[in-house]
Amino acid sequence: MAAPRLRIHSDCVISSPAVVPFRVDTRQEVEETAVASTAHSERQPMFIGIGGGRGAGKEFTCRYIIDKVRERGYGELAERVVHLHLDDFHRELSSEDRALLEAGKTEINFDHPESFDFELLEDVLKRLRAGEPVDVPRWDCAQKRRTGVRRVECQPRVVLVEGILVLFVKEVRGFMDMQVFVDVDSDTRLGRQMRAMIKAAGGDNDHSGLKRFLDNYLYMAKPSFEEFIWPTKRWADVIIPKGDRNNVAIELIAQRLIDLGHDS
Repeated sequence: MAAPRLRIHSDCVISSPAVVPFRVDTRQEVEETAVASTAHSERQPMFIGIGGGRGAGKEFTCRYIIDKVRERGYGELAERVVHLHLDDFHRELSSEDRALLEAGKTEINFDHPESFDFELLEDVLKRLRAGEPVDVPRWDCAQKRRTGVRRVECQPRVVLVEGILVLFVKEVRGFMDMQVFVDVDSDTRLGRQMRAMIKAAGGDNDHSGLKRFLDNYLYMAKPSFEEFIWPTKRWADVIIPKGDRNNVAIELIAQRLIDLGHDS
């Protein structure tokens, strides 16, 4: 049975699909209809979207923001921050694609927009905005599959949503009270990803594994960054140079969360 034809609506795409696209057709259409306003109110959480390339430090930036809030004595507020990872919203592979991937007969670009279930992300954000409990999927990057769910039952004051394409789809951006782009040079991002790959391999000197990683970076991850991720920088309210090492920017965002706590 053929895979369903997915439709990703974005106004960030500037040219053709990246090399080795995800194994479904890409539809690049721009809708003229406006996204419904989701202005923050006292009964709704504040949503912050944090985008940027792989290895930019988005996850650590989120952790440091929460830590700063807690260090300043706002532990209760820190406990009501929900941290979502876009990687957990990868689409499940079809049995055919999984068999080909495991046999080494195909490559799949997991940085391509069609790899993500933005509709599911929207549903989770709607439920969190309404204060409803929701199940959030868990994605295993090594196995390339979902491994269950985690239950979010608290009514959050802040929702941090981070991932490479968080700012890509305007329906998702429509939830955000603040949009952040973590801007780190490509050499630093590549070095961090290589270090993580070597650590995951237990430090083994696996030349074939290193070659696969570099091939993936050169022919899929890098083109996807240039094609899909980098253009989302234009939507950012805040750009963080140096990523998670930019203490000034992290302090400012943490202070914004604390101000929110004072207002509630």
